[in-house]
Amino acid sequence: MGDSLICGRCFARTKGLLEGVPDMLAHIRAQIDPLRATVYDKEPGGGGARTHAPPPVPVELLDAADYIVTLLWSSQEVVQGRMPHGSMQVPVSAGVAVLHDFASAAVAEILAGLGDLSKREEIVPLADAVIGRPASRDEWTLRTVFERWSLREEPWWAAQPCPVPACGLRAVKVTPPELPGDETRYECVKCGWLAPADDDGFWAECFSRREGKAA
Repeated sequence: MGDSLICGRCFARTKGLLEGVPDMLAHIRAQIDPLRATVYDKEPGGGGARTHAPPPVPVELLDAADYIVTLLWSSQEVVQGRMPHGSMQVPVSAGVAVLHDFASAAVAEILAGLGDLSKREEIVPLADAVIGRPASRDEWTLRTVFERWSLREEPWWAAQPCPVPACGLRAVKVTPPELPGDETRYECVKCGWLAPADDDGFWAECFSRREGKAA
């Protein structure tokens, strides 16, 4: 990208991880909800008594959710030309759908301004917060959140045949990326053909139909 302060690969990975945030935040919020594990026993007379309290929510889930909403809010501030201060927390009353909608709107605004932001020095700390490695195990980046609670799709077989004329078998295994923004892998398990980088989406179009799940 012309005049960008980060390379094209880092830009693509930053963009890809940001695009995956709404689903990840909703996924984490669904695990935080303590009502999912509440069990009641009916007592005579129609009353109900809780037999045991729901299991405690792991602190890392709460921390990761708060990190995500703080990152979205602060990134919006930076895109709008302001300097954010402080942090945010996920409201206790915010449900999965509300958080997904909030994250979707925030990500849309951030991505709309990401090209221009990449030419400003603020892109460097943003990229670090998204694709970097934290300084300690008690801190997060989006990358480590996605590594901890992976939403990666399982590999599958393409219905289309291998593009190598001497092969032509329907043996192309499609392996989705470990992290959003990384490359999908297209490989024929019979002849060993491996697709080159899919910068323009050509291979994704070629192998768009599915035959079934791959082991």
